[in-house]
Formats: sequence, C-alpha cells, structure tokens
Amino acid sequence: MGKDRVCSQFAFSHVRIAAVIYHLFVAEDNSAELFSQAQRIHGLMPYSILKNILRFSNPMAMLRGILDLFLAQPFGQRSLLQRILSITLNDDIKKLQKNLDILKEKIGDDALCEKLKNYIFADVAIQDPIRQEAANGETDLITAIMRSEDLLPALDGKQIIRIHSAFMAWNSAVDEVHSLSLMLIVRTLKALSQIKRQRCTADSHSS
Repeated sequence: MGKDRVCSQFAFSHVRIAAVIYHLFVAEDNSAELFSQAQRIHGLMPYSILKNILRFSNPMAMLRGILDLFLAQPFGQRSLLQRILSITLNDDIKKLQKNLDILKEKIGDDALCEKLKNYIFADVAIQDPIRQEAANGETDLITAIMRSEDLLPALDGKQIIRIHSAFMAWNSAVDEVHSLSLMLIVRTLKALSQIKRQRCTADSHSS
C-alpha cells in the first residue's frame, strides 16, 4: 500500500514537471525565445567538468570547484556566469527594443521619441531640474521633458501642444480618446526605455 502511494506521488510529480516544461517551452507566447535562450545556455555549460566536480567527496572542495567553474576568468575573459547573464540580458534588451519600436510607430513622431530617450539616458544634473519642475506641480513630467531646452532635439509649439493635450485628456479621462491613448503610449515608452537602460547598464557591468 505504501509502495503504491509512493509510485503515485512520483507519477504525479512527473505530470506536474511535464506540464511546467510544456507551458514554458511550448504553450506560452514567448516559448520559442525562451527555448532558444535555454539552448544557448545549454551550449555554454561544461557538463563533463561539472560531473567531475560533483564526484568530490569533500563538500567544501565541491563547492570551491563549482564556484571556480562559474566565476573563473581564464586569460582575462568573461566568466561562465557573466556569459550566461549576458545572454539573458541581451535577449531582454532585444525584446524591449521590439516593444519600443511598436510604441514609437504608434506615436508617429521621431523627434518626440528621441527627446524622451535622451532624457532617460541624460545625466542626473539634467534630469533633476526637470523632475523638480514636475514635482512643484507646474506641469507633469512628460510635458516638462518635452519643453526642456537642455534636451535635444528641440520641439516646436505644435508638438508640445499635442503632448500637453494628451496630458489634459489623461487627467480628465473623459476628453479626447486619441489624446488619452497618446499619453498612455508615451508613458509606456518612457517606462520601457528606463528598463532598457537598466538592462544595458547591467550588461556592461557584467562584461
């Protein structure tokens, strides 16, 4: 009776693991990208060396061996862990860039998008006065970014009015639907650009 219960638990575990693998690598929208990423990481793993390390009877020697395997930088090159992180970060950056390109196409104004990007990647000395202007309640952050003379490219009055109208529609949430959608897209573009900058910074640090 106990043996049958153990067997049924093993069978249930197999089904659950198979379901997780299926959802990760087959059923999800990003399954193909995730599978490709797993293949590249799999190609980097030195399984034969790892197998020999796991044969150590001394747990401390085993731990040191695993740490050396992942953290060693032979001839000044990147470690195995750094290369794995780089693959993951680069894939994230590529996916973010695809989403950014879609949002830019919906906005339909390259100068506006470029100015927002320049703010994201600007020094803190340039960002702080713009944030302070928004914090004082004079305007919202997006409009302050677009009006700033410290960021290129310079926008004309029509472009600034367009983004300000979107801000007004965002606040009232009952005005022009097109303007409301524009502000949502611009805010999403800003958020994704910030995430991309963080990923790029992390990737450069891992190099």
